[in-house]
Amino acid sequence: MIDYDLQKPQYSPLMQLAILLMLVSAGFLIGSFVTLGVASAYLHVPFGKLHEALENLQDPYLSRLLQFVATFFIMAIPSCVFARIMNPKPFDYIGFNRALNSRQVFLIIGIVFLSLIVGGALSEVNARIPLPKSAEQYFKGLEDKYYQNVIAIADMKSLKDYVISLFMIALLPAIFEEMLFRGALQPVMIHLIRNSFLGILITSILFSAIHASYYGFLTRLALGLIIGYVFYFSKNLWPASIIHFLYNAAGVTQIYMLSRRGLLTRETMNDDSFPVYYGLLAAGALYIIFIFFRKESEMVLSMFIQRKKNNNEEVF
Repeated sequence: MIDYDLQKPQYSPLMQLAILLMLVSAGFLIGSFVTLGVASAYLHVPFGKLHEALENLQDPYLSRLLQFVATFFIMAIPSCVFARIMNPKPFDYIGFNRALNSRQVFLIIGIVFLSLIVGGALSEVNARIPLPKSAEQYFKGLEDKYYQNVIAIADMKSLKDYVISLFMIALLPAIFEEMLFRGALQPVMIHLIRNSFLGILITSILFSAIHASYYGFLTRLALGLIIGYVFYFSKNLWPASIIHFLYNAAGVTQIYMLSRRGLLTRETMNDDSFPVYYGLLAAGALYIIFIFFRKESEMVLSMFIQRKKNNNEEVF
């Protein structure tokens, strides 16, 4: 594949990583204050009593709003500021471009379908990894907390709730997370390590780790690798965001259907695993689809870059 080096910043990879980490840290601090302020105003609770109120929060609307605010400040804003520091055209730099056609979208749908099967099989593998009793109890406690948060955020009783959840839980977080992990962090890691696979792998490990779910670690790691290579081949953040959104949307849809039937529990939410051999077959099919996606992306990028040059425009 032609190596379209679309990101050529003036700083060294190590300096880029330091800048990005500082921006994310600042976003975390600012986002925490804003989130607490929003929660305090909404609940009419003073800051001193917010911790207890948020621990027992049962309002899905506020939960969605707080998640949006947090991801916006921690991921979206730092990514935009980082991209602007690196390039006068931050959205072009980070990967928001029009180098996309209908055949790529068709292949993306296939990638999402197979990714769900691979992820389900890896969930089964993850659950079978033996752990010391103390570690198992600790991770199960974290998992219980994670599912409580998911249920609080995604509990839906009407079609309106479902549409709002698709927007607030599936779409916006997908875009924000892709801006940070694929648009900003992944190219930095690839340039820093000088190895595309290791750069994508480390980014995917970090992507999975921030979700703080041991039993979903391998599933999210695989998703990170899949999305990472989609971005690496396409140099376009839209396909990566589409995959992430559709993956999230599948989970939101499952929760909506369970919620409507009064069956929303951790056990029913977690009932999405597949036999390991299903995952192996899906992984093989996924590899074949990626061959086509890579070739199609190379052709689309070549045409996009040539069109830019013909119009005397900067490519990125």
